[in-house]
Amino acid sequence: MPQGFSIKIFNNSITIQSPFLERNDNLLIQNEMLEIGLEGLVLNKKKLLNQYAMSDFSTLILELYQNKKENWIQELEGEFRGFVYDKLRAICFVFTNPTATQRVFYYKKGTVIWVDSHLNRLVAQLKNDNVKPEPNIVAIYQLICIGNMLEDTTPVQGVKKILDGQYIDIDLTTQNIVQKEYYSAFSSPRFVKSKDKALQSLHELFEESVVMEYSKDTELGKKSLALLSGGLDSRLGVMYAVDNGLLPENILCFSQSGYWDHLISKKIAKDLHLHYEFIPLDGGSFLSKIDQLTSISEGCGLFTGGIHVQHAMNKLVYQNFGIFHSGQIGDGILGGFNSEPFKKKPSYFKIVQNNAFLPAIEEDLKEIMKRYETEESFLLRNIAYNRTVLGAQVLQQKAYQTSPFMSKEMLSFAFSLPEDWKFGHRLYLEWISNYCPQATQYRWERTLLKPNAYWKTRLGDRFLKPIFKKVNEKILKTPQKSSMYPYAYYFQQSNELQKVYHNYWEENIDRLSQYPELQSDVRKLYASQDFFQKCRAINVLSVFKLFFDA
Repeated sequence: MPQGFSIKIFNNSITIQSPFLERNDNLLIQNEMLEIGLEGLVLNKKKLLNQYAMSDFSTLILELYQNKKENWIQELEGEFRGFVYDKLRAICFVFTNPTATQRVFYYKKGTVIWVDSHLNRLVAQLKNDNVKPEPNIVAIYQLICIGNMLEDTTPVQGVKKILDGQYIDIDLTTQNIVQKEYYSAFSSPRFVKSKDKALQSLHELFEESVVMEYSKDTELGKKSLALLSGGLDSRLGVMYAVDNGLLPENILCFSQSGYWDHLISKKIAKDLHLHYEFIPLDGGSFLSKIDQLTSISEGCGLFTGGIHVQHAMNKLVYQNFGIFHSGQIGDGILGGFNSEPFKKKPSYFKIVQNNAFLPAIEEDLKEIMKRYETEESFLLRNIAYNRTVLGAQVLQQKAYQTSPFMSKEMLSFAFSLPEDWKFGHRLYLEWISNYCPQATQYRWERTLLKPNAYWKTRLGDRFLKPIFKKVNEKILKTPQKSSMYPYAYYFQQSNELQKVYHNYWEENIDRLSQYPELQSDVRKLYASQDFFQKCRAINVLSVFKLFFDA
C-alpha cells in the first residue's frame, strides 16, 4: 500500500489506515483520546521545538493540539498533510498544507465518507465498496480548455480536494462535513511603507526562507540539491544559499541540450564553483510514459506538464540529498499574476489555453471567478497550486520539493504589496539589482538579456525572444533549439513516438462511447496537427483508463 492515509466513516465509526514510512517528519500518535497522523516535511520543526522548549516532536504536537485544537496546524510550515481523530469530541479533521502541494481527497455518499491522501486509492476503495465512480464531465472540459482542473474539482464526480490552507471538519455523529480555512495568503493588511522598505523586507524574508530550507537538509543528515535553470527564481535561491554559506552539493538542470536553460545554469554553477549535473531531454522518448504521469497527476492536470521531470528523476545520478530546492512560483507572486498595474477582478488572462472549448466551461468559470476579489488570488490557487505543482508531485517520489517563495510569510508579504510595483516584474528586478546583483550578470532565459533593467524585459518579451524562436524554427530549421523541451519537434522526428500515440488512441477511444459529445470533441482534438492538442485528447483517454471502467 502506498504511504499516506485512508479514512472511512460509517455508522458513527471510523476506520483509519496510515502506513506512514519512518522518515522525514512523519508521525502517528495513538492513545485512548486521540489519533493524530502527520505526513511530510515540517521545515520549522526545530524552531518550534526550541520555541516551546521541547525535545520530542510527538509531545509537541500533542501539546499544541491540547492548547490550540484545530488551530495548531497554523504553526506548521512546509510540505505536510494529516488528520486528527478526537475520540472524546467525536470529530475528525483532515488538513493539507498552506499551498495544497500535499493533496487530500474526500467523497461522501449517504452516511458514508471516504478520505484519502491518494485519489487513485480512494477510487479503488469506492469500487471495492460497490460504488461506481462516474466522470466529472465539466472537469474533463476544464482539463481540455485550461490544462488543469479548477478549485477543489477532480476527474471523479463528487470527489473533492481539500484546498490550500484549509481543513475539513467531520462530525462522526451527523456525518456533516464543514470546510474551514486556517491560512490565507491574502489576509495581511496592505503594505503602506516605502518601496525601499518593501525591498528590504523581501530580501530578509527570502533569506530566512532559504536558510530554513537548507537547514532542514542538515537536520535530516542529508546533502543539499538545488534545481537551476535559466530563469530568475531558481538562481535567486541558489545565490542566497551560497551567500549564507549553505553551499548546494549538487546543482541539477534538465533541458534540451544547448538551450539557454542549459547554457545559463552551467555558467552560473561554474562561476559559483558548484558541482553541476545536467540531464538532457533530447529525443523526447519519455513522452511515451502517458499512463505513468496521469497516475501521478491523478488526472487533475496534463501529463505533459511533468513528464520531462519524471525523465530527469529517473536519470538523476546524485543521491543522499534531503530536499529538491527550487524557486517555484516566484515570478507569479511577484508580478506574473498581474495583468494590469492595479487591483482587478479575475479574467481569462493566463488561465484559458484553448478558446475553442471555452463555451463548455464558461458558465462555471464565471461563477468561480465571481468568488475572488483579485486576479492574483484566483491565479495563485488555479495556476500555481492546481497546475504548476505537478513537477513537485513527480519529484516527491524521491524527495520533497520546496521553494522559498512558498513560505507563508513570503506569500503573505508578496500579496500585500501594491500591484503597480509588481506589474511587469519591476519590483522583482529592483530587488535583484539591490540585494543580489550577481544574479543580473547572467542572461534571463525569458528575455535572452541580462535582467538589470525593466526596458530589457519589454524588449526581450516583445521582440528578441520571438525573433530568436522564429529564426530557429523558420530560417535555421533547428526548432529543437527554441525551447527547454521542444515536444512537438521530438514527436515529429520520432516514428516510434507517433506509433505509440496512434496505438494508444486506437486502443482507448472507445472508452468515451457513453459520452458521444465528449468523444466527438476529443476526436477533433486528436485530428489537430498541433502536438499539444493531440496530447489533450490522449490525456482524456488516459484519465478514463485510470478511473472508469470501459
